[in-house]
Amino acid sequence: MQDRDIYELLAGKLEDAELAWREAGPEAYALVPAARIHEAAIFLREDPRLSFDLLMCLSGIDWDGYDESGKGKSVDILGYNPDGTPETSDRVAAGDLGVAYHLYSYRHDHKFAMQVRLARDNATVPTVSDVWPTADWHEREAWDLLGIRFAGHHDLQRILLDEEWVGHPLRKDYQMPDRWTEVPLAGQPYSKNPFKQDNAPPAGGDDSGEG
Repeated sequence: MQDRDIYELLAGKLEDAELAWREAGPEAYALVPAARIHEAAIFLREDPRLSFDLLMCLSGIDWDGYDESGKGKSVDILGYNPDGTPETSDRVAAGDLGVAYHLYSYRHDHKFAMQVRLARDNATVPTVSDVWPTADWHEREAWDLLGIRFAGHHDLQRILLDEEWVGHPLRKDYQMPDRWTEVPLAGQPYSKNPFKQDNAPPAGGDDSGEG
């Protein structure tokens, strides 16, 4: 079944919800209200015409830096200065956060994508970990790195960073720390490759010019 046909079935099920179909960008997707995402997930898994038994991926998104048409604009991600101190900025992020869901049906060999958008200051969406167990760790990662809360998750705690870590590093307005548990952090600029030797000869031979 084509993804637009799947969307029409979903829209018919959630007929009182404000769904939208978006085809701009690298893939088409259904934009689903956050409050209805759990209901949508159950329908997409249980309806025999759809049978989406696999959540391939769940990804957190920071839409800050996008204009009203959805076109991306350049936003510098803060890192570290050459002297190891954190870069700082007065810019305040204002864009929405969101979650993308990519589904697959083994029975029908078709795929479908959904997204929800969340206000930055209230980024909470119902969990789908009881629908697709794969979502368990994916939701924990989105919480850890972007600060998106998944209501009803049985164990929503950080998965990569320490529980005492302050902030969520994949938000576009996140500023890197200069120390952690009183230990100074000597950060490296993103553009610097710590494995590259400044005087290393080019690949394939030395720099003497001899064969």
